[in-house]
Amino acid sequence: FKTRVLNPSSLLSGAPATARSGPGSAPVGTMPCNNLPAPGSPDVCKIGGGGLILPLFGDSEQEWPNELRGVLYLIGLLWCFCGVAIIADVFMAAIEKITSKKVLITDKKTKKKRTISVWNPTVANLTLMALGSSAPEILLNVIGIFPTFVSGDLGPGTIVGSAAFNLLCIMAVCVIAIPGGEFRKIKDMGVFACTAVFSVFAYIWLLIILVGISPDVVEWWEGTLTFVFFWVLLVLAYMADAGMLPGTKKIEVKPVVHPASTPDEVALMQRNIQAKYGKTKALTSDDISCLIEYEYKAGTTRAQLRVEATRKMFAGKRVIPSGKAETRQERGAKLAMELLAESKAVESITYDKPKIEFCSANYTVLETAGKVRIGVEASSDLKEEAKVNWRTVAGTAKAKDDYLEASGTLTFRPGMLRQEIEVIIVNTRGYEEEQHFKVELLPIEGNVAKGSHFQLGQRKEASIQIIDTDRPGILAFAQEQIEVAAKDEKQPVPVKIIRKGGSTGVVKCKVSTENGSALADADYEKYDEVLEFKECEVEKTVTLIVKGNDKTEGVENFRVIMSQAEGGAVFDSNTDGGAESCVCTITIGTEKKKGVLTAIMGTLSVNRDIVQLGNANYKDQFKAAIYVGGSQDAHKEAKAADWAAHIVTLPWKLLFATVPPADYANGWLCFSVALLMIGFVTVLIGDMAELLGCVIGMPPAATAITLVAVGTSLPDTFASKSAAVMDDTADNSIGNVTGSNSVNVFLGLGLPWMIAGIYWNFGASCEPGDVWSMTYPEQALKYPTGIFVVKAGSLGITVVAFSICAVICLGTLVARRVFLGGELGGPKPTAYLTAGVFVLMWAATLWCPSSSGIEPLSGDPPPARKTRYPMRVPMLAARLGFRGGA
Repeated sequence: FKTRVLNPSSLLSGAPATARSGPGSAPVGTMPCNNLPAPGSPDVCKIGGGGLILPLFGDSEQEWPNELRGVLYLIGLLWCFCGVAIIADVFMAAIEKITSKKVLITDKKTKKKRTISVWNPTVANLTLMALGSSAPEILLNVIGIFPTFVSGDLGPGTIVGSAAFNLLCIMAVCVIAIPGGEFRKIKDMGVFACTAVFSVFAYIWLLIILVGISPDVVEWWEGTLTFVFFWVLLVLAYMADAGMLPGTKKIEVKPVVHPASTPDEVALMQRNIQAKYGKTKALTSDDISCLIEYEYKAGTTRAQLRVEATRKMFAGKRVIPSGKAETRQERGAKLAMELLAESKAVESITYDKPKIEFCSANYTVLETAGKVRIGVEASSDLKEEAKVNWRTVAGTAKAKDDYLEASGTLTFRPGMLRQEIEVIIVNTRGYEEEQHFKVELLPIEGNVAKGSHFQLGQRKEASIQIIDTDRPGILAFAQEQIEVAAKDEKQPVPVKIIRKGGSTGVVKCKVSTENGSALADADYEKYDEVLEFKECEVEKTVTLIVKGNDKTEGVENFRVIMSQAEGGAVFDSNTDGGAESCVCTITIGTEKKKGVLTAIMGTLSVNRDIVQLGNANYKDQFKAAIYVGGSQDAHKEAKAADWAAHIVTLPWKLLFATVPPADYANGWLCFSVALLMIGFVTVLIGDMAELLGCVIGMPPAATAITLVAVGTSLPDTFASKSAAVMDDTADNSIGNVTGSNSVNVFLGLGLPWMIAGIYWNFGASCEPGDVWSMTYPEQALKYPTGIFVVKAGSLGITVVAFSICAVICLGTLVARRVFLGGELGGPKPTAYLTAGVFVLMWAATLWCPSSSGIEPLSGDPPPARKTRYPMRVPMLAARLGFRGGA
């Protein structure tokens, strides 16, 4: 495209502005004072104007009818939104790889080796994860200041518009997405409070620097301080997560599915399940198992939810399997909903007669307790003597073997509210799975015939769970570190597993290998088996195979992991892996040095197996890009809508399939290339949005806070909705929003504003007559040598409106927690009312700038929007030695 450069001197003298061409026409001696659009420059959608890449067909495209261009630019903008969502998910896959890295350290207290995650979850969420979910908005600001070092029209508006959409619209979706009657509650209030306060403060800080301290100007120290606030937030959030701040405590990670614990702890866990879900119904062992899997399930990561949401939209390969078979977690979730609903229904039942029933429908007792007492209660309105029979009923627990069969009659006199039934528990030798039996209340036939003056309540049965206290033993590796010399041929590696502290009964555990720097099938043979210890058996040996390797890959390692103990066995909590698993690290070293080449390759840590794995995954990436749904099976079952989404986005999928897989360089190569790709698509979005706004007469600020902000935030909407529905807590869905909104300002605006502020303060030397002085005459009077100008304009009004709405929104969430029991979900009328208020507040943030009459962000009257890169082409032509016009 062609870009015209106007002669500044002609503007000062009052003579008609004349366009100059050629490499000598650009007054570059006072950079950056003349490296920005001069007053009178052509609009971005007019002949002579343009963005960094668009329009593709130069001035000839600028002559097309505005109606046609408006339609084409709108379609192109939507298509670019699809592209940036797809590449952002590749970016998130790299981040998932990076943040899941584990290292082997020596515990300072126990002096033993332990495997730990490198990234703290809170730090990962506020840095790489936030960058991944908000990369387009952040890069739009960073790229927007180059090469002119002037604040772009779209960047700041997109940050504020995205924040408004995230907090108000996404929260509205999350509130109503929860199934009826359920709640989602924030668990880690310390981190939430920190990010929530900063998410409001961030935008108030924008007002302070743009309206208060230095109106319409960002000084270098203001930009630097804005960026420093990002690191302050990071430190405070980490301290809140670790329980280091007043009023906070460290959140303990709850066990997942099969917690390894002592019999007393297992009994306590079952009591919690029974107290929550067993008020009206006797729970079987299978019911309790499913509810445990539901209550203690492993959560889905933020990156997985984001990638799953986007791939579902564009018919990509699914990350979270959507099988038709119901899992135990899903069954537990369904059972939990049914039991809670039944409990509420029972509580609402009214009785026309006094009632007698068990105090609870479920009891838990250790087999060593000797006996169990089951409470029976009568309502206070009992006026006459009442008698009920009771008896024990066998279940998996058998009379005589596990308890003594018993029966009897309870007599309640007026004023007697509670009595107890006592059943003897038999302590058997040897370990047994958990047993249960029931106790029933039965009416006396004579009373029923005569018309009883009382009735039995809903809890006519009580289930008693017996916890076995015989010690099946503690499982551990005999050695947590095994070193193996690398050889040219295969070699067996024996790994000894010991059972200590008891050997009662048969116990099992899963033994599997996990890649470190050594890879399965390339460096060792994968192992995944269930290991069984017989009665009184205290030692087992697993033999692994390390493959021959004559390549100079240096020292590599992989891990052997014991998990999923059965039969009552637990893992040694003092070993690597803690109470949930045991970890043994096998290190494959070199048998002898092989000269200079070995030393060099060892220094570079070249792992050729990873390269080979990455090459194989390259092929899989292109297959996933070509097939609808990412695989042949999904391709065959694809529907018309899947085909349509796939065909529209196929060019993007093929382009982004060229990004290196996350296997290379622990994900950092994929991270870097994907970030460059996001930058490229972001430039397209910026150009397309400016062209669209220009041809339809929409001011830049309005374009930013509506089209661009909503388009870049849609994938996060679906990801947050999935997190709200699938997670047991509201931490991910709400924390994603408050954290991202804070990071967007402190990083997305702080970084480019710091760079531009320092550049203008220490690198500019403007003089009267420069383009900068003519563009910003008010600022030129106060700062004659130049300064970084960011016109508050309508941005200030939007920030004020959003800050007010943000306080109301966060206050509403807190009020829902206090008065309803959770931030998200609840009764549908209340949920829809909350969502409606949030959406109306979002509309208010969009309406306020347009109704204020204040000039748009750039300070120029709409629809004038100047070409963002007025001198890049002539300067580039001069450097390359071209002559003549730009």
